[in-house]
Order: sequence, then structure tokens, then C-alpha cells
Amino acid sequence: MVDRPFLRGARFIEGTPVINPAVPDFSTLTQLVRVGDIPSEDAALVEDIWCVSNEAYPDDAGMYTAEFGLYVYAPNQSAPATSFPMMIGKYEIGLSGGKDGLPQPILLPSTNAPTPQTGNTNLLRPIMIGKMEGLYLEKGYILCVGYLGAGGSTTTFTPSGSLSASGVTWFAQGGFY
Repeated sequence: MVDRPFLRGARFIEGTPVINPAVPDFSTLTQLVRVGDIPSEDAALVEDIWCVSNEAYPDDAGMYTAEFGLYVYAPNQSAPATSFPMMIGKYEIGLSGGKDGLPQPILLPSTNAPTPQTGNTNLLRPIMIGKMEGLYLEKGYILCVGYLGAGGSTTTFTPSGSLSASGVTWFAQGGFY
């Protein structure tokens, strides 16, 4: 049972991209949620993750985007003395075309917790067919984000190859139990 809700955030500005997104160095990632800093924290449920672009680039010649990776830094189950970041997903975030200031949701896996089933059962997202979305983090796990560089869409541009001083903000919301 969640008894300590949280809202955590991190801002990315003028960042240097992660060199190897598949196997990133932990020092190149930014922590969003860390579980176990307080002895009473046994785990956490991250119910929602979203990002907000502060960039406000115009759509002059195409769409400006940036790519980010979402990672869980966790113990290696086959060698518990070691830990490494595991990629949950790669996301291309819109920086222009009215995306500035607009929360851009991140799709999370479905959970086992039941919800009342309502609406059209032919829809694709789990929350729409009676399942919750979320991410359970055990004690010792850390939810991280890494800036991977300019987006890779078809007509994608970045003005300098990096984020500006305005940047992009990531948020995670949930609770410890």
C-alpha cells in the first residue's frame, strides 16, 4: 500500500548525449526516483511519467525533436553484487510545433492491479481495457533518464546538436510503500 506519494523531476539542458545507449555508464544518466534511501522504503510504484519541452522551436523547416532513454538501474540477478542500467524504452520528444509546455506522456507497462473495466475493449492501451499502467521498483532500484541526442524522425532538426538552455523536464509521479 502506497503511504508516501512523490513527484520527482529532472531538467535536461545543453546536455552531452549518452555515448552507448544500449549499455550506458550510470554517471551519464539522471536519477528520477531512487528507492531505499530511507529504511522504511521497501519499494515504489511509479504511476505516471511525462516530459515537458521548454524549447519552443518554430516549425520552419521541419520538426525539432530529441531522443531520451528511460532506464532502471538494478542489481544483476545472476550476480547480485553487480548493478547495471537496463533500458525500458527510447522516446522521441517533440520540441516544436506547439509542443513547448505541453506534457508528453510516456507509455508504461500494464500492472496486475485490477481496475473497473469501462469503455471500448478494442482499444490498445492497457488503461483503456481495465488495466493500470505503472512501474514497480524494488528497494535499491533507481529510475533514470538519459539524453540520447537529436531525434531521428524524417524531417528532424536541432539547432545546435544539443538542447538549449531552456531544455526538457522529465517528471515521475507515484508513491513509496
